[in-house]
Amino acid sequence: MRKFLWLAIAVIVVVAAWTAGWFWAAGEIRGQVERLAANDGDSAPKFSCATFNVTGFPFRFDLDCAEGTLVEQDLTVTFAGLRASVLVYNPTHAIFSAKGPFAYADAFSGSQRRLDFTGLDGSLRLVSADPVKGLSGEGWRLGRFSIEADDLAVTDTVAGDVREAAAKHVEAHLVDNPAGLDKTAGTSAVANYVTVSDLDLPGLQIAGGNATLEAQLSGLPADLHDFGAPDAIRRWQAAGGELDIVRFSGSQPNPEERFDVAGKLRLNAAGYPEGEINYTTKGVLERFADYVPAVQLAILRGAPQGEGNFSNTLTITDGQVKLLTVVFAQLLPLF
Repeated sequence: MRKFLWLAIAVIVVVAAWTAGWFWAAGEIRGQVERLAANDGDSAPKFSCATFNVTGFPFRFDLDCAEGTLVEQDLTVTFAGLRASVLVYNPTHAIFSAKGPFAYADAFSGSQRRLDFTGLDGSLRLVSADPVKGLSGEGWRLGRFSIEADDLAVTDTVAGDVREAAAKHVEAHLVDNPAGLDKTAGTSAVANYVTVSDLDLPGLQIAGGNATLEAQLSGLPADLHDFGAPDAIRRWQAAGGELDIVRFSGSQPNPEERFDVAGKLRLNAAGYPEGEINYTTKGVLERFADYVPAVQLAILRGAPQGEGNFSNTLTITDGQVKLLTVVFAQLLPLF
């Protein structure tokens, strides 16, 4: 009988501690949101919700923000709703969703746009390079970030509603590449995958198009805190960071057009882009026939490959974009 009593007391203590811990954490979350809402939107971003709730007791934290607003200087973004959920025993993994529309307004330029969609879902997972250091918040890096959305439409709302872009489905993933982690140098690598289906861009006369991007980024900071450093791009260059475009491709059925791009880019010590880009096109560059002289257009298209395809290679040295020995553009340094 006494053993049962001690067991009951232990259970009550654990439940009470868990309950107190959950409500303390929920209060901290609400307090953080309130502090963001108290910002002036100029020196620090202001984020506020018409209603904000934290639910999910006892094993989750479900954060629900309705009719939210983000203000940062001239930029104002409003959204119908955001929701995120985190398991208490797995706080490094969050799932989230959003309810449209989103609205964007820039007081400086006067631009206004609205993003409509029928569904937007995603997830975020963090991993630690060192479990012990991770307990103090040090050394956390991106494990995976995924987002999917359906029936997207971007509309310019300055003077009526003008549809600028639409897509049936958009999907994007950023995934940590453990093989690219260098604990000694403090760098990491991520793989990127993006796909867009049934894309319409009326301004470019693209209808029913599809696009896919596969890329890898190396030399990134192994600690998420370092991404906000003022010299983050310079550090990336010094670490030998590289953008590897495994494949960037797109197509539309009518008129039949397509492109495939692959290559690698990096920055030199002066901050200028360098690298080599290989591309194959069909019908894409012909869009510029009214604006580019025939000789230059032929140089841009490159060597014919049959069935209307052309292939070529761009070389970039000290920011100079060259085709053969012809300089087509001069890129600015990034630092």
